[in-house]
Amino acid sequence: MKASHEDRSRRALGIARRCCAALATLLAAAQPAWAGCKLGSLEIPVRIVNQRPVGMLALNGTEVPMLIDSGAFFSMLQPSTATQLGLPLQRLPFGMRIEGWAGAVDAKMTKVDKVGLLGSEIRNVEFIVGGNELGSGIMGVLGRNFLSMADTEYDLAHGIVRLMFPKGDCDKVVFAYWAGDAPIIEMPLDNNYRDGNTDIRVMPRVNGEKLRAIMDTGAPRTVLKMRAARRAGVKEADLTEAGKTGGAGSGRVRSWTGQIASFELGGEKIANNRLEIDDVDGIGEDMLIGLDYFLSHRIYVSRLQRKVYATWNGGPVFAREGAVGTYDSRFAARPADIAPDDAEALARRGEASAARGELERALEDLNRACELAPQSEANFLARARVHLAMRQFAKAKLDLDEALRLHPGLNEALAIRASMRMASGDRTGAQVDLLALDAALPPSSHLREGMADVYVELELVPDALRQWELWTSTHGADAHLASVLNSRCWLRARLNIELKLALDDCKTAVGQDRQEPAFRDSLGWTYLRLDDAKSAVKAFDAGIDIKPSPFSLYGRALAHQHLGHADDARRDLAAARKLRQDIDAAVGKAGFPVAEDATRPPPAS
Repeated sequence: MKASHEDRSRRALGIARRCCAALATLLAAAQPAWAGCKLGSLEIPVRIVNQRPVGMLALNGTEVPMLIDSGAFFSMLQPSTATQLGLPLQRLPFGMRIEGWAGAVDAKMTKVDKVGLLGSEIRNVEFIVGGNELGSGIMGVLGRNFLSMADTEYDLAHGIVRLMFPKGDCDKVVFAYWAGDAPIIEMPLDNNYRDGNTDIRVMPRVNGEKLRAIMDTGAPRTVLKMRAARRAGVKEADLTEAGKTGGAGSGRVRSWTGQIASFELGGEKIANNRLEIDDVDGIGEDMLIGLDYFLSHRIYVSRLQRKVYATWNGGPVFAREGAVGTYDSRFAARPADIAPDDAEALARRGEASAARGELERALEDLNRACELAPQSEANFLARARVHLAMRQFAKAKLDLDEALRLHPGLNEALAIRASMRMASGDRTGAQVDLLALDAALPPSSHLREGMADVYVELELVPDALRQWELWTSTHGADAHLASVLNSRCWLRARLNIELKLALDDCKTAVGQDRQEPAFRDSLGWTYLRLDDAKSAVKAFDAGIDIKPSPFSLYGRALAHQHLGHADDARRDLAAARKLRQDIDAAVGKAGFPVAEDATRPPPAS
């Protein structure tokens, strides 16, 4: 996330100075010292939840989980958070515009009277308000106006971010103090802190091509822009489609994965990896070096020297590496041992291991953390997520039950359990959890989107529509809005209810993403319900031109039948049935009428 306004650096630096002053009394010189150079440090505990590094901030006395985002120039709150906390909103300063990875951010500003960080309190702190819901209980973003108030060490494999304060003669010190005999990666920062630019901008080589990259803990995976991939010799014909993705902005862009022969940064060379490649426009960086890289390295960002130091932790570097591979551990830095009775540290390391896909190792740490701190609901929730990833559903359910016994108001756990109960056929249990959630959540909660989906499975239509209404009324600029509107349109079309409202939702969804064929499909079926076969054909045509699907072909066949176009109808029905043999049954199960020549089910005996 970045801004195109010259005052942004002054705002960020002003907050940094006040933060430094407020935190100065907490400094502890706990790190090794060199001749003439000493390091003071402050630790921010971080838990990796669903590929997101999360720390805690207190806003006007309320604990708020925040994404630790080195890619965000400024800290921000989600609109639902500002609503929940009753924060007043105002316009951005004239000329200020916020850009995310996939589009502009519809943003405002607010001021928080009291912000608590690391035991210190800072008064009258500005936050941007905007962006998309991130899930996992995250309510905002802690950006570089906090993270760059000093040097920053990212030890995310152990769930720690450290603000580092070098004092004395430190100009030539190698700040990777933990490295021992391990090779140290060194790279210059490609920016100028004196101008207030706090980007962690570096210059890697991809397939030998020099690129500009931002080191971004807020990006779950390392990702290339399509134009940069082309420069690096990646051919579009060799890419694998991966759907759509987004960032802080309101846009959604197409995404692929592609094989990268080599990635080089600071003397480290990594061969034969699959990386995400996004169809992103705009000037600026060519790629984001994401959380996967941070989890596989320990990183020190020196503002003083304008350098980045790093060591490799061992194991795969990028999240999308296919084979497990063989890695020479002699080149990995040896981490300091965690005390066997430190439950919090074990839990943080376990969650980081889970984020790297090392589920057995994660489970080992989280088992020990749960034994040491049986009163910690967060540890049981973390272990439940690992059990779910391992498809150990019964064990996950037991951990969720225990987390909720310890803390009945743990809403993330309630939401997960409601979905699990529905999937296992426990309709009554799912409804109990949903009712508890509905009573506990603020109207603006991001969890209401998922609650609506469970209510749809329960066939409780008024409840589903109510949850969607609460969500859409407070997420008017969210990147997921089009998908939610499409879901609501599709439900109403299937059930043949409130068709004018369904049509409005589908038109809005298509207007927001004209390249999503599923939205065109829902629009076509809605027109069919309204007996507007000509408009239905146009909607289906547009979706099929993007990507033919059995449902769209079948719907267009029905529209052609209404219009008396028998040959076109036969051709589309044949194509739909070729793509999906049970398409007649699927259309009927969805609640729509089927073609006259559809195979009738045998009579019940």
